[in-house]
Order: sequence, then structure tokens, then C-alpha cells
Amino acid sequence: METHEVFALLADTDRQHVLTELLENDGRATVGILADQLAARRRNRAAEFDRERAELRLVHDHLPRLADHGVIEYDRERGVVVLEDAADLEPYLTDPTRRQTIPLDP
Repeated sequence: METHEVFALLADTDRQHVLTELLENDGRATVGILADQLAARRRNRAAEFDRERAELRLVHDHLPRLADHGVIEYDRERGVVVLEDAADLEPYLTDPTRRQTIPLDP
């Protein structure tokens, strides 16, 4: 993947969070779980409205964009997301000197 594509994909903290969640959870998740995580991260609680907005962003923007670049496989009908190839992105999501996840929010 070209460097500019990597940076474009990681320009949004929600996409960073989705990838981090997949990397930390055996590369699989459902859209519902990812939406819950995004909503909770934004408000420190998973309010229904926030969760619905997070799921809409996932389904209509983040997941198709990641799937188009071959980073994930996204089964829209079943709501399943599987990490495929994040090798180009992973170095930007973790700090190899400390082996800790880089914070996604300022």
C-alpha cells in the first residue's frame, strides 16, 4: 500500500480505533461490538443515540473504506468484520519500542 493511502486510512481516529480493536481481539468483531466501542469512547458511555451514529459511520464509511483497501473483510449481511492485512498500518498503531498501543485520542 502506498504511504499516502496508509495516512489517508489512519487520518480518522475512528478507523484507528477499529483497527486497534481488531488487532487486540484476534482479528474478528461484529459491527455491533465496534459501534459500542466507538460510542463508549466518544462519550464514556454507550448511549443509544451515540451507538446508532457510530454504527452508521462504520457501515457507510469506515468499514467499506477499509475493505476497499483489503485491510478487512466485511460481511454486511452478517455484520461480521475480519482483519485481513493490516501489515502496512500496524506500525503506525503501535509503538514498537515500548510495545504499547499509542493513544488514539488527545
